[in-house]
Amino acid sequence: MHTFKFVHLGWVLFAALFAVVVGGGFQAATEKVGVVDISKVVENSNYGKANQDTFKKMKAARETLLEFIDSNRVLTIEQATSIRDLSFKVDRTKAEDAKLDSLKADVIAQTKKWQELATKSNLTSEERTLVEDYAKRAQTMGDLAQRWLRDFTNDMQEWADKQKLASVSKAREAIQSVAKTQGYTVVFEIGVAPYGANDLSDAALDAMNAQK
Repeated sequence: MHTFKFVHLGWVLFAALFAVVVGGGFQAATEKVGVVDISKVVENSNYGKANQDTFKKMKAARETLLEFIDSNRVLTIEQATSIRDLSFKVDRTKAEDAKLDSLKADVIAQTKKWQELATKSNLTSEERTLVEDYAKRAQTMGDLAQRWLRDFTNDMQEWADKQKLASVSKAREAIQSVAKTQGYTVVFEIGVAPYGANDLSDAALDAMNAQK
């Protein structure tokens, strides 16, 4: 048995990549400096929380699928593909839920059949043929699960990276809006100026949540 976990894949925002946010569009006689925790703004925003929730659901659905395949390797390619597509569908109908449950039940029944035949001493010719078929399926499913693990990891990382960039862009807009409204000339990311005064994080969070 394998443990199909995306152990190195998570929703992590590296604030250090976004060192300085400049609030431009105006001139001031004296420089007014603020700081902001852009990770806090992104992760605590409604937009950021929705993305994190979606990511967790995507991750859980893929791990559940791979673990089901690993525990029931008698699936055919067609069964595995159908279960994958239904498992990943966000808004399944009751009919689709029933179909998914039925597919899984059929596979589990085949797994039990394989286990029974594995302990049977005298197999008929039909049973031997079935055992051989199950063994071939098991090898195919093992290879498929490994390939899907790589594909899912790449797809999820690509999705997460895209959402992070969108989140940071929205946060920057919110921060610049607050900076302009409150007369700040420069706003540093808090990782660059950890002891800076005039923390605009809460105001920027409110501004980001107010975005349409």
